[in-house]
Amino acid sequence: MKVVYLSPSTQEKNVGVGSYGTEEYRMNLVADVVEAELSRHGVKVYRNKPQMTLAQVVADSNKKQPDLHIAIHSNACNGKARGCEVYCHRFGGVGEKLARNVYAELEPLTPTADRGVRDGHSHYGPGKPLYELAMTTAPAALVEVAFHDNPLDAEWIMMNTEPIGIGIAKGILKTLGIKYIPLIEDECKLIIDECVARGWMNSPDYWMKVLKGDVPANPDYLRLLLSRATGLS
Repeated sequence: MKVVYLSPSTQEKNVGVGSYGTEEYRMNLVADVVEAELSRHGVKVYRNKPQMTLAQVVADSNKKQPDLHIAIHSNACNGKARGCEVYCHRFGGVGEKLARNVYAELEPLTPTADRGVRDGHSHYGPGKPLYELAMTTAPAALVEVAFHDNPLDAEWIMMNTEPIGIGIAKGILKTLGIKYIPLIEDECKLIIDECVARGWMNSPDYWMKVLKGDVPANPDYLRLLLSRATGLS
């Protein structure tokens, strides 16, 4: 079983514009989605706690020995900057692969130009790295989904919690070599497997296409009908 450590921001004093609230609060909402998607794909998820210090987060991650570690943040600058950026500690290796896979999923979602993938080993100057990326033993990435001090970016984050979380999860799963299964396909498979087990179907591949809407039918009606018949509704 693959293991991932999620580290949403613990910055409860970092407050965004308008009704955004704290970075800690918003990024934990995003992490809820990431956790649900990873768990749905059979990945074991560990997670920090809001009251932890950064040193405690790193120590906890290292103790759990995950395959990947990902920190989830929203950014702040001058109230005008916008866009997503994702950091690894140094270019090369699995950390960069994770950062690039996550960025590739988030970049098409954002409403503006983004800021790319960066290395964080000298983020604060020579020999002054992003602590969480430098000190975790697992390959790690830190995502800044957008700027919470920019009204447009803050609004986008608030309105797109689920797509952002799914995007991050997709990037993680790709790095782990796990194919992402859309939820509707997952639900259809449960229905079809039950129908096959009951002897009601003998062409599961065909019926998967029907329930997904890939062949002429009313997939919404059929999914509802079969889910009720199998008791999976």
